[in-house]
Order: sequence, then structure tokens, then C-alpha cells
Amino acid sequence: MVDENTIAMSVHDEMTSDEMIPDEVTPDKTKTDEMAPLREHLELLMPSRSLAGFPEPPSYSGTGEEGYLYFHIDPKHTNYVNRILEGYEYVGVMTSVDKTGRCMVRSTPDTRSLAIDILSRLPEVTLEI
Repeated sequence: MVDENTIAMSVHDEMTSDEMIPDEVTPDKTKTDEMAPLREHLELLMPSRSLAGFPEPPSYSGTGEEGYLYFHIDPKHTNYVNRILEGYEYVGVMTSVDKTGRCMVRSTPDTRSLAIDILSRLPEVTLEI
């Protein structure tokens, strides 16, 4: 088994006096920068080009409730209708308002028309528009 001190000594012995770096650095001799080779190969950071492909989001001055959509269903169909809406990702979030079957979809003004189209095709749903 090789002693750790032996390995350290053999590496130290192989270094020439020019390569040896004293613990206390004098002003004329500085320690070598270990990160220098890495910095030489770095490219300058550039802004992402993919962000330019997205249009600016519209600014809404409303409360957000103008996108909500209310409807009635038989309470036993709640899970079914909710799963249909979840299948269309980003349309909105369905919430039961009361036990009688009144529900709502929290959508944005942009996705409200799609939510109306989806719900109007389901025979179990009666829309409140």
C-alpha cells in the first residue's frame, strides 16, 4: 500500500524549481490561475434567439373574470366533463360551484371561445351564455 505522503513527495520532487510555487507569494511571483485554460475557450453569452419568435403577450385591463364560463351538468357527470377539459390542455380549469350541478371554467379571454366550443358539443352540458 502506498502512503499518501509518498505520492505527494514524488509529485513534488518531479517539479523543477521554476514550477514550484511558494505558499507565501511574493509580488513578483504569483500563483498560476487554474481557471485560465477554461476561460480561453468560453464563448461570449448571447441573448436567446428563440425568444424573438414569440409575440408580445397582450395586456388585459380587466379583472380576468371576463374569461369565466358558467354551465350546468348533472352532478354525476362532473368527473367526465372535467376529464374532457383536462384533455384539452390550457383551455381552463373546471370548478364545481354548488351541489346542484352549476360549474364554471376559469379560462382566459383568448381560450374562452374554445371552451364554449368544447362544452357545447357535450350533450350533458347546458351552457349559461
